[in-house]
Amino acid sequence: MEVAPGLEPAPQNKMEGLMTQTDGVIKIVKESVGRLFERKDNLEDLENLSKELKNQAEGFSLTAKKVERSYCLKNVKLVVVIVAVVLVIILVVVLLATGVIPVGSPPSTSTPPPIPPIPPIPTTPKP
Repeated sequence: MEVAPGLEPAPQNKMEGLMTQTDGVIKIVKESVGRLFERKDNLEDLENLSKELKNQAEGFSLTAKKVERSYCLKNVKLVVVIVAVVLVIILVVVLLATGVIPVGSPPSTSTPPPIPPIPPIPTTPKP
């Protein structure tokens, strides 16, 4: 049954149109709900990944601090060794310069020359 232009459609056609629209809305709602559940799953995955990443970051931070302390200690030890070596070198140079450490030829094994006697001091009579 066709309806003349400008007249209302028959109730049967109106009901079919509403059913078609209702089916379309139901389909859209189902798709939206399905996407909503997918997003929820994705958000849960992202939340789990972010928690894991946070834990790894905290572990990395602790490890980085330990490594920093270790290298700082090694640096301090190296500076102490360098200062000690420089002080020993300065001490040797000072001892050589002051004559505490002899620099000449090695001492001979023969007996040293005798020490000459000290001449007496002449005394003059007093007038």
